[in-house]
Amino acid sequence: MKKLCFISFILCFWFCFIPAACFSQVSCTPGETQECFCPDGTTAIQSCRTDGNGWNQCDCTYYSFWCDPTTNLCWQDPQKDAYTANDPGLTQPDAGRYCEEVVFAGYDDWQLPNIDELRTIIKGNPPTETGGECPVTEGSPMADGSNEACMASTEFGGPGIGGCYWPPELTGTCNKPDPAAQGHPLETCSATVASDNEHWVGSALFDNGAVCFNHLHSYADVRCVRNAPSPPVMCAEGPPESCTPGGTRECTCANGKTGAQVCRDDGSCFGPCECTGFTPSPPITDVCDQCDQVKLTIKVPEKLNTPPKMLMAFLYSVEGWTFPPMRPPDGGTDYNQVIDPDIDIDKPYVMTVPGCTYYKESCISGDYYLYVSLLMEERMPPFPEDGEYWWGMCQEPITLGSGQMNEIPMEIELVSFESSDSDDDKIGDSMDNCTEVANSCQEDTYPPQGNDIGNACECEGDLDCDGDVDVTDFSKFKEDFGRSSYRYPCNDAGTGLGTGDQDGDGVPNNQDNCWKMKNGPYGGFCAKQLNPSLLEIKLNKPCTWHNQCVSLGSGYFCELYQIDMNGNGLGDVCECESDFDCDGDVDGSDAALFVTDNGRQDCPIRDCSQNYCMY
Repeated sequence: MKKLCFISFILCFWFCFIPAACFSQVSCTPGETQECFCPDGTTAIQSCRTDGNGWNQCDCTYYSFWCDPTTNLCWQDPQKDAYTANDPGLTQPDAGRYCEEVVFAGYDDWQLPNIDELRTIIKGNPPTETGGECPVTEGSPMADGSNEACMASTEFGGPGIGGCYWPPELTGTCNKPDPAAQGHPLETCSATVASDNEHWVGSALFDNGAVCFNHLHSYADVRCVRNAPSPPVMCAEGPPESCTPGGTRECTCANGKTGAQVCRDDGSCFGPCECTGFTPSPPITDVCDQCDQVKLTIKVPEKLNTPPKMLMAFLYSVEGWTFPPMRPPDGGTDYNQVIDPDIDIDKPYVMTVPGCTYYKESCISGDYYLYVSLLMEERMPPFPEDGEYWWGMCQEPITLGSGQMNEIPMEIELVSFESSDSDDDKIGDSMDNCTEVANSCQEDTYPPQGNDIGNACECEGDLDCDGDVDVTDFSKFKEDFGRSSYRYPCNDAGTGLGTGDQDGDGVPNNQDNCWKMKNGPYGGFCAKQLNPSLLEIKLNKPCTWHNQCVSLGSGYFCELYQIDMNGNGLGDVCECESDFDCDGDVDGSDAALFVTDNGRQDCPIRDCSQNYCMY
């Protein structure tokens, strides 16, 4: 080779007298244009240089590579179609095929990196860099992608060009919009498949440094890699052919694809044949109209002060469900991510969530939960902040794919998000009816009409409403036990009709606060005041005067005075606080609840002036 170059130099000197004159001879007319060939098999136009010494670069997409000295991995640079407007990216299967087929920079052995290789070029987010705490690696299950250490850092806060989380030596872009998921850029996919689900592949988000698993049919960026020494290849194989600097010619790569070669700037040879054209696989057939359809009506709990920016509703398999879900959805499509939704207190939003995979290639079957969020700004992952809304923390599963296509109507009301959540049940403290114990479903069925104290915190046994269940409450429950509609009826009182006196206690029905049980001047029951709000009634000790109660002990008297200690309009003789399930009697089911509460010191204080049961 050295001899050939020397002979070429002598010939040039002989005919041009000096080498500079030889290489600066006019090759074209400044301003002249001509058709040129691109590596992707297309053609473009190039213009003559201003000095006439060759052609300006053809308007094509070219790739080089950067070799990382710390790993000896050489990376395609920039990534595929980095600067191509509206480039949708590739699915992961196509990405692998692209890297196998692409030929550039003199090499044809490129491959799609696995997630371990891809993580070697994450820079600026230590947990997801090689050796970081993020557990996603070759052979990882999907759950590893939900690990907190794999989460995003500041958007576009990396050390690379444009704030990308890659080495400064790499070029390209990390802000190409994902056409199928509004609100965030494309991920960069890898060859790594989740060990427990072949449909999910390891990916990196170079806009924020995160690592995750994404569906293999999700569109993604591609940056190929090779792990062999990669010295620059200057000329095509074979004897050098002199050419016009910058000129191009069509060529065919070993894989049969059509590409192009570019003449070196010194005109000494054509570079290697590069073939970068790629034909993606045909689009997936959309089958969603053949699947079950969830007809969803979404309401908000209050007037919105700010127009919302993004509304999302997706389905997640019951298996592995967490709230909020920390993985991509199993059902619903891009149509279920709505930008600028028209929703408010007087305008519910109606959408259909199809029971099909996000990429519409198949119907889903089994039990699923629904997750809905309403955000005031576009954000990924789509988790709300204070002043925004979500839903799904408490629900029954939806069964899909059980047979003939079904329409499943659902109506939900979103829940306001609050970061202040003492029991971490996803219900903010200001709305939570039990802040000490997690109760996402907010059940409030004791009493049946509710009392704004969740069942998880309810303390039915605190009969005197003093915050504990002690001997005083036990004494009261003991006296109530056995009451029924036939024997000392529970709360079957309040003023009656007419001026008659049904219970014969000397108080007319229409004035009697307990008209079926005596508590007037003509008779009553022995009683004792246990505390300022509770009277113990000895229903087995009727009386007409106080001395009939003395034998029971100090403090007992005959209740002849229509006493109503809690001021709720119901005489204490008729009060039946121990009927916890409000079924009209005090029996074993009530005793079971009392035993559960017995000894508690943390009872929420309720209003004893209100009737516990509403018969």
